[in-house]
Amino acid sequence: MANARKRTVLVRLLPGGLFLALTFSALFPCVLWAQQASPDPTTAPVTDKSKKPARFTIKDRIRFYRETTFSPLALAGPIGGAAFTQWTTGNPPQWGQGFPGYGRRVLSGYSRQVIANTIALGVAFAANEDPRRRPTGENGVWKRGLYAARGAFVSHTASGGLMPAYSRIVGAYAAGFVSDAWYPAPYANFHSALYRGSTALASDIVWQEFKEFWPDVHRKLRGH
Repeated sequence: MANARKRTVLVRLLPGGLFLALTFSALFPCVLWAQQASPDPTTAPVTDKSKKPARFTIKDRIRFYRETTFSPLALAGPIGGAAFTQWTTGNPPQWGQGFPGYGRRVLSGYSRQVIANTIALGVAFAANEDPRRRPTGENGVWKRGLYAARGAFVSHTASGGLMPAYSRIVGAYAAGFVSDAWYPAPYANFHSALYRGSTALASDIVWQEFKEFWPDVHRKLRGH
């Protein structure tokens, strides 16, 4: 019994770990490409410390949506999230393991991302919200880390003031509930949808931290 259980765990963890390793190996060139792209439409050309609001036109909104939804780097979340889920919980088990199960999880994650970003586009426009990230302009890992984490829940108005990140929050949870349409019955319910929305916001915190500190890591890697 114990040996059978160990074999079951290895069957799930080893392929998932391989997917996770391959995922980050494949995404690293995308990260380098994104670092060289200029300007970044997801980052406002102003720091939070400078308090100089930058205009966020309709054209800017479309570019922001396109970059966060259809660029190569936009696949990082769904690809990495699917690998991590397959490596850890393997949920939902009805989707299986191996490449078929991984493909279903990637497609599900990316579908939720498209839904979330599309809803967020409309919410941000209606609320006159500027969801672009603004570098903190501060020094110190602790201050910058807290500021980056706050960026998942706090956004800016068109005039530069602070406001709740309605577009990000509404989009994440709405996508979580819409995805009930294709999840298996045990995972198509209120609590599971709430969980998916919350994990989407949690992953956004990780992404905000990455965007804040990656330029420093990149400079060190290049020896600057």
